Amino acid sequence: MKQVDSMGMLVDEWTHESCIATIGVGNNWATVYHIQSKKEGKGHATKLLIHMKKYYEDRKKIFGSSVALNDRMKWILQKLNIKEYNET
Repeated sequence: MKQVDSMGMLVDEWTHESCIATIGVGNNWATVYHIQSKKEGKGHATKLLIHMKKYYEDRKKIFGSSVALNDRMKWILQKLNIKEYNET
């Protein structure tokens, strides 16, 4: 994990195998803004999400995700019990 500037704000950038994720972080929260795998179906995103969830929750942060943009991501979030922030 490293901190990078994204559109004028610092975010955490994580990588695992073919997967990269951008996480916004506040005092008591951490939110997945973007996650992408170049080799879908290999479990790279799932493993990365598991690791990130533990990392942030160990630091007393509420870990969640922006709205899933596809059914596969929605399923992974539900499987890992990661809150998906949406309009409802």
